This record gives sequence, C-alpha cells and structure tokens, in this order.
Amino acid sequence: MSRLFVSLASVMVVLAMATPARSEPKTERTVNCVYPGEVLASALNDFAGQLGYRFEPGDMDEAFELESMIWVHAKGVSPAAAAELISASGGVRVSIDDANRQVLVAEDNEDAPSATGVRSFKTDKLCQVYTEYQKRYGTISEAGLEPDMLYRPTATEELRSALEEILQLGDSAPGSAIGKRLVYTRSVEDLDRIGELLRVMESAHGGESSQLQVDRAYRGKLAKLQSNFGGEGTLVSALLWQLFKDCDVPVYVDHAQMESFDLEYDTTAITLDNAHSHYDALLGLAREQGFFVDCKHGALRIHEDFFVGSSSFRVFDVSDVLAELEKDYADLKTDDKVHEGFHGDLRSEGGVQVIVDALSTQLDNAGFSPLLRAYGPRIAVVGGMDVVDRAAEILEAMGWQPAGAGEGEGK
Repeated sequence: MSRLFVSLASVMVVLAMATPARSEPKTERTVNCVYPGEVLASALNDFAGQLGYRFEPGDMDEAFELESMIWVHAKGVSPAAAAELISASGGVRVSIDDANRQVLVAEDNEDAPSATGVRSFKTDKLCQVYTEYQKRYGTISEAGLEPDMLYRPTATEELRSALEEILQLGDSAPGSAIGKRLVYTRSVEDLDRIGELLRVMESAHGGESSQLQVDRAYRGKLAKLQSNFGGEGTLVSALLWQLFKDCDVPVYVDHAQMESFDLEYDTTAITLDNAHSHYDALLGLAREQGFFVDCKHGALRIHEDFFVGSSSFRVFDVSDVLAELEKDYADLKTDDKVHEGFHGDLRSEGGVQVIVDALSTQLDNAGFSPLLRAYGPRIAVVGGMDVVDRAAEILEAMGWQPAGAGEGEGK
C-alpha cells in the first residue's frame, strides 16, 4: 500500500512539473506626460527616466529646440503616445529605442521617410457618386475654350485630390489613381487616416471621424468641471494648468502655437467661476488668444491653423439640398430676352460650390475659417467639435437635414 502512495505521489510531481504555470496578464507600460511649460530637454530626460532608459540627444546635443518649452498634460498614456505628444509640442521627432534602452530625438523633417506600408483602396462607390453628380450638376465648358486647355480628371483622380487636401498629406509620397482604385505608400498612420476618410465619405449620410468623436467625449468631461480661479493679470499658462490639472483629458499645445505663446508673460482676462464650466473657459480663452481646439494623436490639440493636418472632420451629404436648389434656380430663371435677368441654372452657378461658398461665408462670420472641400455632393468640414457643429447649424439653415437615428448620420 505504501508503494502505491509513493507511485501516485511521483505521478503528481511529474504532472505538476509538466503543467505550465498560469501566466499573469501582461500590463502595458504607461507614463505620466505632464510638462506644462517644461523645457524640452528636461521633459525628455524625465520621460526616459520613467521608462528606465536614458535620453540620447545625438546630433541635436546643442540644438536650440532642446531649450524651447513644450506644453503637454497626459497621464497614464502609452510611451508611444507620449512620444507623439512631446514631438508635436516640441516640433521634433521623438522615438524610443527599446533595444538600446534609449529615448532619441531628431529634427522634424516632414520629407523624411517613415515606416511605410502599401495599401490599395477600391473607390467604385464614390466614383459612382461623383459621376452622377457631374452628369447632373457639373460645370459645362465655356464656348471657344480648346479641349486641351481644360482640366478633366477622372472621378478617381479628383478623389485623390480631395483626400490629400482634406488630410493635408503634403506633396511627398502622392497616391496613384488607377481605374477605380487608389494606391498609397505611406506611414501606417496615414494609410489608416485615408481609409477612415474614404469609409466616412462612402457612407450614405456622411459622418464623423473617430478623432472628432473623441473630441466630443473630452469636451464633455471639461463641461462637467467648475472652479474659481483667475483675476487681473492671470497668466495664460496658469489658466491652462487650472483647466486641465484635475481632468483625465490628454491635451497638448502644438509647436506652432507654442511659438506664438509667451508662457512667462502672456496674460488673460478669462476667469473661472462656479457659474461656468472649464469648457466654457477654454472656448473663451481660444477666442481671446486666437487659437483653435481639435483632436489629434488621441489628445486635445491647441493650435493656430486649421490647415495643419487635422484628423478631426465631418462629412456632410448635401444631395437633397442640391436637388432643392436645382428647382430654385430653375424658378429664378428669366426669359433670355430680359437683358438684366438671370439666364443660368444651378449648374452654371457652380453646383455644390454654391453651398460651399455660402457655408464658408457664414463660418467666417462666426469667427471660423476651416478647410472645406467638396467631392460631388459630399462636403468635408475639417476642425473641432465647435466648428463642425456650427457648420451643421448653417447647413440646416440652407435646408440640409441630418439623418435619422440609427441611419449612419455619424453624430
């Protein structure tokens, strides 16, 4: 009997040794990227220290950029996200070399090659939308103009132009329009942005980018915060810190805007009180200081130029407005014999450009000058939540109606 117990015990030991131990779920590393008015070199040293790495400036050892200030507030973010935010605020390229346990920095050369991939995008649906628009509303060439003097892009070529303008992809690494297909060799991030924009444009009712939806969520958090702060001579930097220090919303000031700010001396008349939210104060500060707010790299971005590659946009389908305008202009047409009468139609007036021009004028009246780009009956508005929501109000005043709930309107 004792031998039996020994044998069983031996078997159990062998089984225990053969059975792999249950591994604990791997937790992703996170860092606190809190640098509100921090010198770039100091921020990079701290960032590297949190990773257990060292900061290696390389050829930028004595570069003036390392002595400039950045403004970033993002807690519990991934190292990759932190590197992106520091890069965007400092106007440099920050990278992480895990193999050598280093944080590296280089000049921000927009033409420098980055990790690239090749991706093909079928454009059948959008080409059909554009071709149908052209047949009904496209501008007719003026009499006497030679055919070779006209720009006659295919629907795919025009789509390529629209994508590169909306996303501000730049002149390097352009796409190729082949039949009803677009081919790009670019960074994975750019390829994802192109794919998202195409999906939104293909949607029957347009919609919003993922970054715009994140923007809405972040602003909603700011709208729940209130505090008492500020007074005569309050520094802009101090107010920004008060707005975001107790909120889990990641935010950064873009490099171009950092060059416009003087964080040591610029003051603001905006104050905080319990009758208004931190979001109200942020909008007030933006109007006072002349900056804009949208979402990029998964964080709120404070910046000075709508035309700096935003990933925050909304696409509107104005097909119904065009159909109504077609009737309106037909009714406005007078007899050809009337000397000072209107002899044209919606087509001669520019088709969708009639809507784009009116939208641009009214947005400008509201203090916004965003990038607007039409592709057939689709109009893309690039900007943050406040911009696209105002654009929606203006389009509704022109007769546009949002899609019903659950029909893909995207808001």
